[in-house]
Amino acid sequence: MKKPEIINSVICALAAAIIMSAAYSDGVQADLRNSLIRMHIIANSDGRADQSVKLAVRDRLLKDIGEKLSVESGDECKADIVNNLGEIEKTANTVLKENGFDYHAKAVYGKFAFPKKEYKNMILPAGEYYGVRVILGNGAGQNWWCVMYPPLCVSDSGETELNRESERLLKESLSGEAYDVIMPDKDGIKVKFKIVELAQELKMKIIGN
Repeated sequence: MKKPEIINSVICALAAAIIMSAAYSDGVQADLRNSLIRMHIIANSDGRADQSVKLAVRDRLLKDIGEKLSVESGDECKADIVNNLGEIEKTANTVLKENGFDYHAKAVYGKFAFPKKEYKNMILPAGEYYGVRVILGNGAGQNWWCVMYPPLCVSDSGETELNRESERLLKESLSGEAYDVIMPDKDGIKVKFKIVELAQELKMKIIGN
Protein backbone atom coordinates (compact mmCIF):
# COMPACT_ATOMS: atom_id res chain seq x y z
CA MET A 1 0.00 0.00 0.00
CA LYS A 2 1.32 3.40 -1.01
CA LYS A 3 1.98 6.13 1.57
CA PRO A 4 -0.97 8.35 0.45
CA GLU A 5 -3.29 5.35 0.70
CA ILE A 6 -2.02 4.57 4.21
CA ILE A 7 -2.58 8.17 5.29
CA ASN A 8 -6.10 8.15 3.85
CA SER A 9 -6.87 4.88 5.62
CA VAL A 10 -5.65 6.29 8.93
CA ILE A 11 -7.69 9.47 8.44
CA CYS A 12 -10.81 7.45 7.61
CA ALA A 13 -10.29 5.23 10.65
CA LEU A 14 -9.87 8.25 12.94
CA ALA A 15 -12.94 9.93 11.47
CA ALA A 16 -14.99 6.77 12.00
CA ALA A 17 -13.76 6.49 15.60
CA ILE A 18 -14.67 10.12 16.29
CA ILE A 19 -18.15 9.70 14.81
CA MET A 20 -18.77 6.51 16.80
CA SER A 21 -17.51 8.14 20.01
CA ALA A 22 -19.74 11.17 19.49
CA ALA A 23 -22.78 8.99 18.83
CA TYR A 24 -22.06 6.90 21.93
CA SER A 25 -21.55 10.01 24.06
CA ASP A 26 -24.77 11.61 22.83
CA GLY A 27 -26.72 8.44 23.57
CA VAL A 28 -25.45 8.22 27.13
CA GLN A 29 -25.95 11.94 27.72
CA ALA A 30 -29.52 11.79 26.42
CA ASP A 31 -30.28 8.98 28.84
CA LEU A 32 -28.82 10.96 31.75
CA ARG A 33 -30.60 14.14 30.68
CA ASN A 34 -34.00 12.45 30.51
CA SER A 35 -33.59 10.61 33.83
CA LEU A 36 -32.12 13.28 36.13
CA ILE A 37 -33.46 16.62 37.31
CA ARG A 38 -30.95 19.18 38.50
CA MET A 39 -31.22 22.42 40.47
CA HIS A 40 -29.23 25.55 39.76
CA ILE A 41 -29.36 28.61 42.03
CA ILE A 42 -27.60 31.74 40.80
CA ALA A 43 -26.81 34.55 43.23
CA ASN A 44 -27.44 38.22 42.49
CA SER A 45 -23.71 38.96 42.79
CA ASP A 46 -20.53 37.67 44.40
CA GLY A 47 -20.97 40.02 47.35
CA ARG A 48 -20.94 38.35 50.75
CA ALA A 49 -24.57 39.21 51.53
CA ASP A 50 -25.84 38.02 48.15
CA GLN A 51 -23.93 34.77 48.45
CA SER A 52 -25.20 34.24 51.98
CA VAL A 53 -28.85 34.69 51.02
CA LYS A 54 -28.33 32.37 48.06
CA LEU A 55 -27.50 29.62 50.57
CA ALA A 56 -30.50 30.58 52.70
CA VAL A 57 -32.73 30.20 49.63
CA ARG A 58 -31.10 26.85 48.92
CA ASP A 59 -31.72 25.59 52.44
CA ARG A 60 -35.38 26.64 52.44
CA LEU A 61 -36.07 25.10 49.02
CA LEU A 62 -34.42 21.84 49.97
CA LYS A 63 -36.39 21.71 53.19
CA ASP A 64 -39.69 22.40 51.44
CA ILE A 65 -39.31 20.10 48.43
CA GLY A 66 -36.65 17.57 49.39
CA GLU A 67 -38.86 15.09 51.27
CA LYS A 68 -41.63 15.28 48.67
CA LEU A 69 -39.32 14.55 45.74
CA SER A 70 -37.83 11.55 47.50
CA VAL A 71 -41.11 9.63 47.30
CA GLU A 72 -42.05 10.51 43.72
CA SER A 73 -41.15 8.83 40.46
CA GLY A 74 -39.13 10.71 37.86
CA ASP A 75 -42.18 11.60 35.72
CA GLU A 76 -44.19 12.65 38.78
CA CYS A 77 -41.28 14.75 39.97
CA LYS A 78 -40.91 16.56 36.65
CA ALA A 79 -44.63 17.30 36.44
CA ASP A 80 -44.72 18.49 40.04
CA ILE A 81 -41.77 20.82 39.53
CA VAL A 82 -43.10 22.30 36.28
CA ASN A 83 -46.53 22.87 37.81
CA ASN A 84 -45.12 24.48 40.93
CA LEU A 85 -42.49 26.89 39.64
CA GLY A 86 -44.60 29.68 41.09
CA GLU A 87 -44.32 28.11 44.54
CA ILE A 88 -40.55 27.80 44.15
CA GLU A 89 -40.38 31.49 43.25
CA LYS A 90 -42.66 32.38 46.16
CA THR A 91 -40.48 30.47 48.62
CA ALA A 92 -37.30 32.09 47.29
CA ASN A 93 -38.87 35.55 47.41
CA THR A 94 -40.03 34.97 50.99
CA VAL A 95 -36.46 34.21 52.03
CA LEU A 96 -35.17 37.27 50.19
CA LYS A 97 -37.75 39.49 51.91
CA GLU A 98 -37.06 37.98 55.33
CA ASN A 99 -33.40 38.86 54.90
CA GLY A 100 -34.05 42.45 53.78
CA PHE A 101 -33.37 42.16 50.05
CA ASP A 102 -35.47 44.15 47.58
CA TYR A 103 -34.70 42.10 44.46
CA HIS A 104 -36.73 39.07 43.41
CA ALA A 105 -36.27 35.48 42.29
CA LYS A 106 -37.20 33.89 38.98
CA ALA A 107 -37.61 30.12 38.61
CA VAL A 108 -37.57 28.44 35.21
CA TYR A 109 -37.53 24.81 34.10
CA GLY A 110 -35.64 23.82 31.00
CA LYS A 111 -32.53 22.28 29.49
CA PHE A 112 -29.31 23.91 30.68
CA ALA A 113 -25.57 23.32 30.40
CA PHE A 114 -24.00 21.96 33.59
CA PRO A 115 -20.31 21.33 34.36
CA LYS A 116 -18.98 17.98 35.53
CA LYS A 117 -20.12 17.13 39.04
CA GLU A 118 -18.31 14.65 41.27
CA TYR A 119 -19.94 12.85 44.16
CA LYS A 120 -18.33 10.37 46.51
CA ASN A 121 -19.49 7.38 44.46
CA MET A 122 -20.83 8.88 41.24
CA ILE A 123 -19.59 11.28 38.57
CA LEU A 124 -21.83 13.17 36.17
CA PRO A 125 -20.25 14.38 32.92
CA ALA A 126 -20.63 17.94 31.74
CA GLY A 127 -23.52 18.41 29.36
CA GLU A 128 -27.07 19.58 28.97
CA TYR A 129 -29.54 18.45 31.63
CA TYR A 130 -33.14 19.27 32.49
CA GLY A 131 -33.49 21.19 35.69
CA VAL A 132 -34.78 24.12 37.68
CA ARG A 133 -32.83 27.35 37.49
CA VAL A 134 -33.53 29.85 40.27
CA ILE A 135 -32.13 33.27 39.40
CA LEU A 136 -31.81 35.75 42.26
CA GLY A 137 -31.89 39.40 41.23
CA ASN A 138 -29.43 40.07 38.42
CA GLY A 139 -28.11 36.50 38.50
CA ALA A 140 -24.53 37.74 38.15
CA GLY A 141 -22.94 35.86 41.04
CA GLN A 142 -21.48 32.44 41.71
CA ASN A 143 -23.94 29.60 41.52
CA TRP A 144 -24.77 26.38 43.36
CA TRP A 145 -26.15 23.20 41.83
CA CYS A 146 -27.16 19.69 42.75
CA VAL A 147 -29.28 16.76 41.58
CA MET A 148 -32.90 17.13 42.68
CA TYR A 149 -33.95 13.73 41.39
CA PRO A 150 -32.85 11.20 42.41
CA PRO A 151 -32.42 13.24 45.63
CA LEU A 152 -28.75 14.21 45.96
CA CYS A 153 -29.08 17.76 47.24
CA VAL A 154 -27.52 18.58 50.59
CA SER A 155 -27.45 21.90 52.42
CA ASP A 156 -23.89 21.65 53.67
CA SER A 157 -20.61 21.67 51.78
CA GLY A 158 -19.69 18.11 52.66
CA GLU A 159 -19.11 15.37 50.14
CA THR A 160 -22.37 13.90 48.91
CA GLU A 161 -22.75 10.17 48.66
CA LEU A 162 -25.27 8.25 46.58
CA ASN A 163 -27.38 6.41 49.16
CA ARG A 164 -29.15 3.11 48.55
CA GLU A 165 -32.50 4.67 47.70
CA SER A 166 -31.01 7.11 45.20
CA GLU A 167 -28.94 4.30 43.72
CA ARG A 168 -32.09 2.22 43.31
CA LEU A 169 -33.89 5.10 41.59
CA LEU A 170 -30.94 5.61 39.26
CA LYS A 171 -30.83 1.95 38.29
CA GLU A 172 -34.54 2.02 37.53
CA SER A 173 -34.33 5.22 35.49
CA LEU A 174 -31.13 4.70 33.48
CA SER A 175 -30.07 2.15 30.94
CA GLY A 176 -27.43 -0.26 32.16
CA GLU A 177 -24.86 1.43 29.93
CA ALA A 178 -25.49 4.96 31.23
CA TYR A 179 -25.51 3.76 34.83
CA ASP A 180 -22.22 1.95 34.30
CA VAL A 181 -20.61 5.07 32.82
CA ILE A 182 -21.29 7.34 35.80
CA MET A 183 -20.23 4.85 38.47
CA PRO A 184 -16.40 4.94 38.80
CA ASP A 185 -14.65 1.62 39.25
CA LYS A 186 -12.05 0.77 41.85
CA ASP A 187 -9.28 2.22 39.72
CA GLY A 188 -11.02 5.56 39.18
CA ILE A 189 -12.84 7.04 36.21
CA LYS A 190 -13.61 4.57 33.44
CA VAL A 191 -12.56 4.91 29.83
CA LYS A 192 -16.24 5.05 28.84
CA PHE A 193 -16.75 8.06 31.09
CA LYS A 194 -13.76 9.84 29.53
CA ILE A 195 -15.22 9.27 26.07
CA VAL A 196 -18.52 10.83 27.13
CA GLU A 197 -16.79 13.62 29.03
CA LEU A 198 -14.49 14.69 26.21
CA ALA A 199 -17.22 14.58 23.58
CA GLN A 200 -19.66 16.58 25.72
CA GLU A 201 -17.05 19.16 26.73
CA LEU A 202 -16.23 19.70 23.05
CA LYS A 203 -19.94 20.02 22.30
CA MET A 204 -20.38 22.58 25.10
CA LYS A 205 -17.50 24.65 23.72
CA ILE A 206 -19.03 24.61 20.25
CA ILE A 207 -22.43 25.62 21.61
CA GLY A 208 -20.82 28.30 23.75
CA ASN A 209 -19.17 29.80 20.72
